[in-house]
Amino acid sequence: MRLAKTAEFRLPDKVGGPIRAGSCLVSGVGAFYAVVWWGGGARYALVSIADQVVQTVLLDELGDPFDAYDAPAPVLLDDGAFGVIADAGTLRVYGTDLRSWRELPIAGDDVLRRFAEHGQRPRVLGHASRGALAGEHVVVLDEPIAVGNPRYLAFLRIGETSASWTRVGTLGPDGFPVDRFGDDELNRSSDVSVDGCIIGDAVGHSGSVLVCVEGSDASSVRKYGADFFTVARVTPDGTVTEPLYQQSGWKRLPGKHAINGKVTSSGRFVLLTPVFATGEGKGGQRLFDLGTGEVLEPVLPRGAAKMRIVDHAGTTFWLSDGAQRILCAEAEGLHR
Repeated sequence: MRLAKTAEFRLPDKVGGPIRAGSCLVSGVGAFYAVVWWGGGARYALVSIADQVVQTVLLDELGDPFDAYDAPAPVLLDDGAFGVIADAGTLRVYGTDLRSWRELPIAGDDVLRRFAEHGQRPRVLGHASRGALAGEHVVVLDEPIAVGNPRYLAFLRIGETSASWTRVGTLGPDGFPVDRFGDDELNRSSDVSVDGCIIGDAVGHSGSVLVCVEGSDASSVRKYGADFFTVARVTPDGTVTEPLYQQSGWKRLPGKHAINGKVTSSGRFVLLTPVFATGEGKGGQRLFDLGTGEVLEPVLPRGAAKMRIVDHAGTTFWLSDGAQRILCAEAEGLHR
């Protein structure tokens, strides 16, 4: 699938790129939003691109990212409006120019504290929330103590003047090809347990929750690799109803393997981004087409070979170089 550039944008020099691909989303009217690093990672900022105009708002009041407990998470609201979960107790709803906003309190801290560790609740991770299920927005939360292995699936109900966490849970090993050590005897050890698999992304999609599950390891995926990757439909309580795409057996292969997954704002693709340059893709990004079940290899525009696709909506793919450069592209011959 060959992509052709249609537009290019330059973000302010102090922008250090999206905090992750999962922090980007595209609204129903085609506006691109992302939570980005600012000033060498010393602050968070909010970027929007709409009608060919780039806007940036410094989220200075959220404090230093190295000190802040939560990372702000964008959320696409039911009426096409845009918000940011600033922390577990505050939702900020923005106007179209990003210069005005109103804050809604988020209740339900007791719901999150069901999974508290050493007095700390699960933390907001900066993952964009797209798609609702039965009126509740699906939000991925990180572990309270160790950072970077999100294991919690939370549901946020948003009203006119307030919001509330309604439930939170994990995805257990049932229905996933868990192979923690790549060794049957070690896997069966009574000392080994899998409390919750790693959730790379989760969205309300076609009446169910669509999840990208990035393994079961209790330690750092980026340091040690994962045992599997799965795209599946699950119920709100975490029961797998339909596996859609899967790679497994990685712990029995040479080298480290892992994939970061993200469901695009269009709901058509899952971005498959290898963490390591291993396997047949040699680190190249792929797209899983949820409509056809195909895995597509994008050919990026000239001069954009090192960029990554961070989202898709309508006919437009959004690419980032991880710094100030944002590209829009369309696929030649791809039908909606």
